[in-house]
Amino acid sequence: MHRITFQQDKITYDAEEGQWLYDVCEAAGASIPFACKAGACGTCATQVVQGKESLGPQRAREIRTLESNGLDPSQYRLLCLADVHGTLTLGASAQPQRATAPLGVCTVRVKEYRSLTLTVCEQRFAVESGEIIFSPGQYMIFHVPGIDRVIRRSYSISSHSSDRTQFEICVRAVSGGFCSNFIHRLRPGDCIQVEGPYGDFRLADGSQRDILMIATGTGISPIKSMLLSLLGQTGTRRIRLFFGLRNVSDLFYTKILSDLRETYPWFEPTIILSQPDPIGWPGLRGRVTDLIREQVSADEASNTDAYLCGGRPMIEEAKRLLIHKGMKVDRIRHENFF
Repeated sequence: MHRITFQQDKITYDAEEGQWLYDVCEAAGASIPFACKAGACGTCATQVVQGKESLGPQRAREIRTLESNGLDPSQYRLLCLADVHGTLTLGASAQPQRATAPLGVCTVRVKEYRSLTLTVCEQRFAVESGEIIFSPGQYMIFHVPGIDRVIRRSYSISSHSSDRTQFEICVRAVSGGFCSNFIHRLRPGDCIQVEGPYGDFRLADGSQRDILMIATGTGISPIKSMLLSLLGQTGTRRIRLFFGLRNVSDLFYTKILSDLRETYPWFEPTIILSQPDPIGWPGLRGRVTDLIREQVSADEASNTDAYLCGGRPMIEEAKRLLIHKGMKVDRIRHENFF
C-alpha cells in the first residue's frame, strides 16, 4: 500500500500499487475536480508536492495539456492519466473551486427526449429539488451507473441559463460508448444523478468586440447556450457561427439557427459539410477551419472574441489560423470534445 496525502483536503488514503488516481480521489473523498478523464481538458491538474517519481513519466499529451493551461509540467500532473507507484503528497488543484450552483449532487428527471439525427438526441432534464444556476458554456457531470461502479461523464448544457429548474444537453451515441448510449436511451420519467455546473468555457464579461463561434458536431451544445444568452441581450454586436458537420444526415439545429437569423439580423450562421454526398447538398463543402481562411479578415480578427468547441485537431488548427490572422490568444476560448 502507498500513502497518498491530499494537503488541500487534509486527507490521507492508502492506495494499492497501480491504482488509478481518479479512483483514489473518489474513494478518499478528495475535492479535486475531473471532467474529460482523458488528459485533454486540464480540469484535474494538481500540484505534486512530494513523490513525483511515484507517478511515472509524463507523456507528450499530458505536457501539451498542462502547457496549454499555463501550468508548469514539472510542478503539476493530470491525475486522470496517472496511477500510483509510491508515496505521494498532492497540493492544490489548479482549477479554482467555484460555488456556481447550490446543487452539489442531485437527482434530475428526463422531461423531454428529442431525436435530432440517427445518432444525436437532445435530453431535457427537470431538477427534482433546488435550482441550477449556470453560466452559458458550462457542463454537468452525469453519474452513469455501471456494472461495479458509477462512471462520471461530462455533458455541456445547451439551453438558456435563465431557466433554473430545467436544462438541456445534446448527446451523440458513440459506437461502444457505454455512457453516451446510456444517456441516449433515457426517456421521459427516467432519473439520473448529476453534479455541477463546472467549467471555465464562458462568455467574456464586459467585452463589446464582435464574436466568432466555431463548432463541430455536438460541440454546438455549449455554443447554443451562449448564443441564446447573447442574442437575448440588447445590442447589435456582430455574431458569427461556423458550424461544421460531415454529411447531410448529420445536420441538426438548422431550424433554430435559421429562426435566430431571421429574428436577429446581426447573427450570421454558416454551415459547412466536410463529406457531403455528391448530390443533395447545395451549401458549402470543406472543413470548418476553411471558413476562417476564407471569411475572416485580419481587421475582423483584431476586433473579435472567438469561442471554439469540438475535437482537439479542429481546436488547434482554428487557434493557429486565428492567431495568424492577428487575433490575440487571450481572446480565444475553447472547450475540447472527444
